[in-house]
Amino acid sequence: MTLRSIPGLLTALLAFTAAPAWSGPCLDIPSVLRSADPALNTAQGGRLTRHIFGAPPPPDAAQEVGMPLFADLWAWRAAWNAVTGSPGEFLCGEELGGTQFGKTLSVQVPALWCGETDDIGRCTDAVPFTSTTVTYVFERTGPPHAPVWILGVAYPKP
Repeated sequence: MTLRSIPGLLTALLAFTAAPAWSGPCLDIPSVLRSADPALNTAQGGRLTRHIFGAPPPPDAAQEVGMPLFADLWAWRAAWNAVTGSPGEFLCGEELGGTQFGKTLSVQVPALWCGETDDIGRCTDAVPFTSTTVTYVFERTGPPHAPVWILGVAYPKP
């Protein structure tokens, strides 16, 4: 064996023996796509409706004064269409097995700053603004023996 073939042999050996790092494109995962529907998100463990004006917030995540909200369901759908139409791959998790991955994109949608809430934690009065970015947070949730990726939350920012 010549000395020149040793680096190639070592490279091939490492390729077959190194543990592969898993990271899947979030937007290709069916549970992520289902969780982007506000009507299904809370049941899957997400908090998306916490940031949509007029939507009932999850029981454990009330809307709060000063919180940014999508102005309505239409604004949320526009923000979701922006992320699904964005080129590039959105990964779920870190190379070493993370449980959360966030991505902020330049997205302009109608948004609100919550100014007042009612006794059940729903924003009742708000000040409008147009977002300049939206942050999307993908999370691994579910039982330890069968975790799934979902859209945990998304929110507009000025």
